[in-house]
Amino acid sequence: MQLNASKTKEMILGPLAKSNLPLLSTTVGTKDRVTSFKLLGVHIDSTLSWTTHVNNIIKKLPQGFISLNSLKEQDFLLVSYSIITQQ
Repeated sequence: MQLNASKTKEMILGPLAKSNLPLLSTTVGTKDRVTSFKLLGVHIDSTLSWTTHVNNIIKKLPQGFISLNSLKEQDFLLVSYSIITQQ
């Protein structure tokens, strides 16, 4: 498996995250150090808490509600019915 050096980031977990360690160095150059990143749709941070992930989910909630509210009641019922009958 090849490592894609341009997409590689470094994240230090646990108590060492607060220390001033040198950056990871490869043949291509040094890697960016991040405190959080998104992997397979889950936001992971250096403390391994769910706070970052939950906050990002909460930010997306109003967008979904706005799109549902923009549907007329008849359109919503029609879409709901078609989803139910396709299963």
